Amino acid sequence: MNPVNPALLDHLEWKAEQILGQLRDGHSLDHLSAVYEVPEPHLRARVPDWRRKYPDQERGPARLSRSVP
Repeated sequence: MNPVNPALLDHLEWKAEQILGQLRDGHSLDHLSAVYEVPEPHLRARVPDWRRKYPDQERGPARLSRSVP
């Protein structure tokens, strides 16, 4: 596997809470890997640390209905 760019790793750390929210909302690691252009194994390895660091992102707010009045 090619090494991941250190600047990208810093950017992912900055986006960790957003990524956890996207996982909570049902996005797959495969999808997020493509979005953030980082190998899925790297995301898979980082998620447990992020879940410990940002536990509130796992619970998140209640989802709102998007029904049209």
